[in-house]
Amino acid sequence: MTPPIEPFVILPVSKLPITTLCRTLFGVLAVLALSLSPYTSSQAGESSQNSDPSTPWWQQIIVDQLPTPDTSVDQVIDLFVDAKLKRLEMTPAPEADRSTLLRRVTLDLNSRLPTPAEAREFLSVDSPGQHFHFVDSRLNDPAFDRYLAHELNWLLMDGQSTDFQKYLQRTIPEGKRWNEIFAEAVAGIADEKEGEALHGVDHFLRTRSRDLDKMTNDVSVRFFGVNVSCAQCHDHPYVKDWSMETYYGMKTFFGRTFENGGFVGERSYGKVSYKNQDNEEVTAKLRFLGGPELAVADEITLNEEEKKAEKQLLDQLRKDKKAPPAADNSLRELLALQGLESGSEGEGYLARSLVNRLWHQYFGRGLVMPLDQMHGANTPSHPELLVWLARDLVAHEFDIKRLVRGMVLSKAYRRSSRWEHTDTDVRRPHDKHFATAKVRPLNPRQYGVALRFATQDPGRLQQLADQPSESGELAKQLDSIENGGLGIARWFERPGETFNVSVDEALLLTNSQDAQNQLLNSGLVTHLDSLESDEEKIRTAYRSTLIREPGEEELILLKDYLNERQDRPKEGVRQMVWALITCSESRFNF
Repeated sequence: MTPPIEPFVILPVSKLPITTLCRTLFGVLAVLALSLSPYTSSQAGESSQNSDPSTPWWQQIIVDQLPTPDTSVDQVIDLFVDAKLKRLEMTPAPEADRSTLLRRVTLDLNSRLPTPAEAREFLSVDSPGQHFHFVDSRLNDPAFDRYLAHELNWLLMDGQSTDFQKYLQRTIPEGKRWNEIFAEAVAGIADEKEGEALHGVDHFLRTRSRDLDKMTNDVSVRFFGVNVSCAQCHDHPYVKDWSMETYYGMKTFFGRTFENGGFVGERSYGKVSYKNQDNEEVTAKLRFLGGPELAVADEITLNEEEKKAEKQLLDQLRKDKKAPPAADNSLRELLALQGLESGSEGEGYLARSLVNRLWHQYFGRGLVMPLDQMHGANTPSHPELLVWLARDLVAHEFDIKRLVRGMVLSKAYRRSSRWEHTDTDVRRPHDKHFATAKVRPLNPRQYGVALRFATQDPGRLQQLADQPSESGELAKQLDSIENGGLGIARWFERPGETFNVSVDEALLLTNSQDAQNQLLNSGLVTHLDSLESDEEKIRTAYRSTLIREPGEEELILLKDYLNERQDRPKEGVRQMVWALITCSESRFNF
């Protein structure tokens, strides 16, 4: 079990005597740290075995007993999550307070903090309808498409800045669906001119073209949620599905793939062979994740003259910087068909894996853990829910936005991350039950953009919001702030399943004068300096950075601190803002 992770507090840089620091800022930061529930929960992973290991868990679900297709996504989520909590006699946490939901939703959907106008509109009306309206406004914001493209690029390309990233950034806002991205990425046939529909899509395969084992496993993991690499040398000792036959059956889809002058090609011939556990040479049969052998067109056999002509053609294409011709009987296109055929195992894997990835993104934990173990013996925490969501995703043509909307509207998503049970002997439920919201570290993009947003002049943002929307000035400003935050995002590492703030991050935010200048000169500090009372400065700082009002104790502590800095009031305000944007509450989405 991973030990609980306590909130990490970054201390602001100050030239004050240490006694003053101890009396003021340390007290302020202590209160800020305590204002957030600790990032805790039992992280003991459970790969539960289903009742019949010979039958995949999803085939044991009685589909006719699932909710009807016309039931809304959020209703189905709450139906299954609440039913399990009731069965386990667990009382879930109440709904999070309005300010927390405002911040959580905006960070999750737009990777930024809400503007003053958005906060005022959301907090002015406390009704379910207002929450629905706000979620829809965030989903319809172009920032959602940009953030989705960014996250899909992390899923498929580990966040690399490549032509494939540009392909996602261009096509996601145009309405490209996940099934289309899968088919185009696996086929790997790209337009040669930048800006054309498929330009850059081949980069998914291109970066893996010299290591077909990596290509095989990456496609299996990133699109289908299964890591088959363990079966490369031997049959899996516990998972019946994963044998050497499974692995090399998948590799055969890519066995004809090659790289030529920076382009990905595919021959119309070629076989994959391997030595089995008895050290016998075996020719692999084309199989999709352990399924039956697939029929393949008769392999073309080239004579010496034809091989020579092929080599000359490829040499010339390399010189001309052109892509090789498409294969007559592409096995990669056959793989795409396996993943898209209606009602097939491939379609099921593709849909379940995407649902699980998105659930992990918005709830902090997948329905199946680990994320790359979506095999038939690893039963989800809520199997019926995962099957229904996957079927619904397929029925709506892999519409990610629709699925995300349902997740974010659910009561399970809206729960508080605090566990404040009156009986102290009742421990916080395991994250897999979704009885509370999981406190999640912000990823680099979220944190970088949030820091940039938090330190903007709120008065200026309100002025732009008051202008007619047709002017587009507010949208331009928000885009500019977001782009500035992307530069800051490079300071941070992407968090894994077990996250602790790194020493490098702590030292950067403690000692970097450049970091302080970039953030503290963005407008908020100047705006606060223009306000008359210390209380007004404190409240405005909290609304901008933590998206809430300060507590009474926080207000008293910061008033005392600013009063002690009357000799250098502007520096006092800078230190207050720095403490707020680098405290644990700013670092996590709770």
